[in-house]
Amino acid sequence: MKKKIWIGSGLVVAAIGWYAFRPELLFINKSVSETFPVSSVAANSPDSAVPKELASGQFKGYAHETQGNAGIYDVNGKRVLRLTDFKTSNGPDVHIYLVAASDAMDDATVKKAGFIDLGSMKGNMGDQNYDVPDTTDLGKYQAVTIWCARFNVNFGTAPLKQAAPSGPKKLAVGQFKGYAHETEGTAGIYDVQGKRVLRLTNFKTSNGPDVHVYLVGAPDAKDDATVKKAGFLDLGSMKGNVGDQNYDVPESADLHKYQAVTIWCARFNVNFATAALSSAD
Repeated sequence: MKKKIWIGSGLVVAAIGWYAFRPELLFINKSVSETFPVSSVAANSPDSAVPKELASGQFKGYAHETQGNAGIYDVNGKRVLRLTDFKTSNGPDVHIYLVAASDAMDDATVKKAGFIDLGSMKGNMGDQNYDVPDTTDLGKYQAVTIWCARFNVNFGTAPLKQAAPSGPKKLAVGQFKGYAHETEGTAGIYDVQGKRVLRLTNFKTSNGPDVHVYLVGAPDAKDDATVKKAGFLDLGSMKGNVGDQNYDVPESADLHKYQAVTIWCARFNVNFATAALSSAD
């Protein structure tokens, strides 16, 4: 009788231990393959549905080998954490945390820094998405941790780096100085989605016959002779003598060579004004 009691007690203990540790999960992979979530509203507005990267990073394994990428995106106004090429160990009660630290290389950092629980890990392999609350301050929550809540263990962490602001990237800029004619305003060359553009802002000069906008192969051009001697790229006729305006810049233009913008009267070979450009780097 006692033997049966001992056996029964042993089975109960074993069952409890199995439930707590779930050792078989370490050898069972669960793979998922999710695409970016797109709402029905976004489907009718393809441009607004394009995911915009807000922050990204790569996983480093700590308690368990972990690899892949973590990225937070704005998808049609909704923020989503996306894991790609992701792989880690399986385990009991594993969650995805956003941690209020720049990195988390141990268990203590996660518990001390604080975190936002994005939910249970959907799978230990494959691409997957997790909703990020709109109120989350990405300047504070700068890391993604794979966390075993059952045993308070950090499987792996991806420190996040915020994406560079989207929009035109300034390459060079300068202020106009009038020579033959009083001229004012700013000249800037920008990279706009891989296309280079010269933009004149707060621009004002004299009007005239056959006036063009030149990129000049010199660091400055204070007279007519410098423009003709240094060489130039003609970006086209001046669109107006007052106001903001854009001119396409050839991809082949070497901005280390062409370092000035000149307003040039081609009819009389006269330099109205020049903006010497400084690199924005």
